[in-house]
Amino acid sequence: MKRRIFSLLFVAIFIVTSLSGLLGGMVTKAADAKPTIWVVGDSTVSSFTDNYYYPRYGYGTQIANYMDGTFEVKNLALSGRSSKSFLKEANYKTLTDGMKQGDVLIIGFGHNDEKIEEADRYTSPIGDYKTSGSFANSLYENYVKKAQAAGATPIVCTPIVRRTETTWDDGKLHIANGGSYPQAIIDMGQTLSIPVVDMTSLTKELYDKLTPAETLYLHAWTGSKSSSVDNTHTNIYGAKYNAYMLTQAIKDLNIAGVSEHVKADAVAPTKENDLVSNPNYVEPEYDPNLKPSILGDKAGIWNPTAFGDLGGAPNKTNLVLSSDGKGSYTIDAKNKGGKIGSGADGVVMYYCRVPSNVQFTLTAKATLESIEIHGQSSFGLMARDDMYIDKNDKAIKSDYVAAGVLSLDKSAEGGALNCIKRKDGVLGNGGTMQNGVEIGNTYDLKIESNPDGYACTFGTEQTVTGGFDFKLTSVDSKYVYVGMYTARKAKVIFSDVKLLIDGVEVTPENVEELTTYKESPTPGPGPDDPTPTPTVLLGDVDGSGEIDVRDGVRIKQYLAQMAVEINETNSDVNKSGKVDSTDSVLIMKKLAGMDVGF
Repeated sequence: MKRRIFSLLFVAIFIVTSLSGLLGGMVTKAADAKPTIWVVGDSTVSSFTDNYYYPRYGYGTQIANYMDGTFEVKNLALSGRSSKSFLKEANYKTLTDGMKQGDVLIIGFGHNDEKIEEADRYTSPIGDYKTSGSFANSLYENYVKKAQAAGATPIVCTPIVRRTETTWDDGKLHIANGGSYPQAIIDMGQTLSIPVVDMTSLTKELYDKLTPAETLYLHAWTGSKSSSVDNTHTNIYGAKYNAYMLTQAIKDLNIAGVSEHVKADAVAPTKENDLVSNPNYVEPEYDPNLKPSILGDKAGIWNPTAFGDLGGAPNKTNLVLSSDGKGSYTIDAKNKGGKIGSGADGVVMYYCRVPSNVQFTLTAKATLESIEIHGQSSFGLMARDDMYIDKNDKAIKSDYVAAGVLSLDKSAEGGALNCIKRKDGVLGNGGTMQNGVEIGNTYDLKIESNPDGYACTFGTEQTVTGGFDFKLTSVDSKYVYVGMYTARKAKVIFSDVKLLIDGVEVTPENVEELTTYKESPTPGPGPDDPTPTPTVLLGDVDGSGEIDVRDGVRIKQYLAQMAVEINETNSDVNKSGKVDSTDSVLIMKKLAGMDVGF
């Protein structure tokens, strides 16, 4: 009996000793683990994989360069997300599960919260942190409170500016939907004593100092020409500069446990040392001088073509493009003509070129006459980087976005795709359809460009902008090609087709004028030049260097209190001392060849 008791005691001591050693090791390991700087936000913060000349980098990728190594930096930011839509991502769960005592959470949303056309991303700038549906409420409830509950320190950042080549407007400073997104953050921070870094003001001050001629080099270029600049997303030099300004601001805020870990010897990046182009970039071979198609005649402003993986040389028998001359356009991809597939595209299309430095809206009604219910059948509106005429070539996999459908064979199981894209050769989509398509039905379609990329709408489906926030200028830096398309046994009649460029409808009469690329205005003197010499060209409202239809329209937009800038000196063509509708009328009369005295 004594021997048995001794044995049991020995086992118990052994187990306790072993567990103590094991737990002691676990405690030591946990204690030795670095605290984490968590980073969440949108594309201006996130990482990318681009084939651009100057690839995109968000500032979250560069924060570690300016910290002393005490923290591990984990950048969870994702392109195209708002403070609201990020909640659906696996990265949000990673954040909420991983935050712990002593961590830091840097929050950088705002760009996509402005997208009022998308209910799953939009938050209102109006209202405080207690107001349901507001930007401040979303930030507080979903990020600030979560960080505080975990014992982490939240730091909220206002969004960086969108680059401008001329003057600042509200959209570039995130004033939209009746309020200011940066101010909503600042007010919340002041009310709740939460650290705020005003990246909007910091980036604006930097951009004013550098002038537009230099801020070009802070931003991504899809190609080797400056005309391909992406005015929303930064390159590595721009990301480093933003991370530098962010960390210096954190240092100045004297946040206990954080500020003292900003590198004391950190210096601002320079273009000479930090601007790096992509060593793997290959200049595309592309001829923008497009010839007429053999498939049909030009119809109004629309040019016919077919290109890509067509299954054989294009001909009028298999690929039909026709117009009734009254605004109705039929596109019929017969005999499996074309496809939208993961490895290749083939489309039949009516297209019109649009300058890459303007804003456009393309709308149409699409009546589905027939279609093969197949995973590669598709139809809708498309905006793409380049254009080819009657070319059967499987290698064509250029960037595009489309207000179109795909994977219709999965409609029954809810897997048909709502709006599609191709980026760097990879086919993607904006989400799944809530409703399928039916032969005989008519669908309202829309593609609209915006400062961040494109918004695509198919029928009553949710408008898609998330993930469609990229430039279509990698191959052709001066033009985007937009129009109507079908693929693989899809016959569609398009009607009520309307293309607007900077608010002006494109017609056969003005198509050449509106669709000819014009260089952006040359940046003027910087803010340090106290005596700039103004350039006076009466009628040149937008400062483009010439007078055209857009100038007359710009005055109307200005008088309607739309978010546009005008050169007031050039706009007052009758020298009345004010800009009014008379000036717009006089400009239009001058363009019509009338003698109006200026």
